[in-house]
Amino acid sequence: MNNLSKKTLQINLTGGAEEIAHLASAIEQFCERENLGDMVKNQVNLILEELYTNTANYGFEGIDDGQVKISLSVIDHQLEICFEDNGIAFNPLDIGDPDLMLSLDDRTIGGLGVFFVKTLTEHVEYHRVGDFNQIKMIKSLIPKDS
Repeated sequence: MNNLSKKTLQINLTGGAEEIAHLASAIEQFCERENLGDMVKNQVNLILEELYTNTANYGFEGIDDGQVKISLSVIDHQLEICFEDNGIAFNPLDIGDPDLMLSLDDRTIGGLGVFFVKTLTEHVEYHRVGDFNQIKMIKSLIPKDS
């Protein structure tokens, strides 16, 4: 784990499921240091846990040296989140949103994590850069009016 500056956190992981606790701890420490609050911390943790779990479970099939690079940067009133992995080329934004009106028995499996990513951020984009999948997200740090 490398801290580039006060408002940036970089986390490098290998794709093992056992690293989820390390990821959550790093997110918690970063959010506390930057005074981001529990709601932002919980949302960022959910976003990154979903992306990381999907990558660890499905993205590294046939890949021996899994790499996941995560960076969090506070820029003005926004949190920039970047998730990169050297897994199988896959754009999660191509997955349609789940039909939340269906009963649990009638819903197809999958897609809920990506739905969370899209609904908990203001902007999300995917690129394949060399051997890496790259998902960039922007999350506003300005509370929405009720």
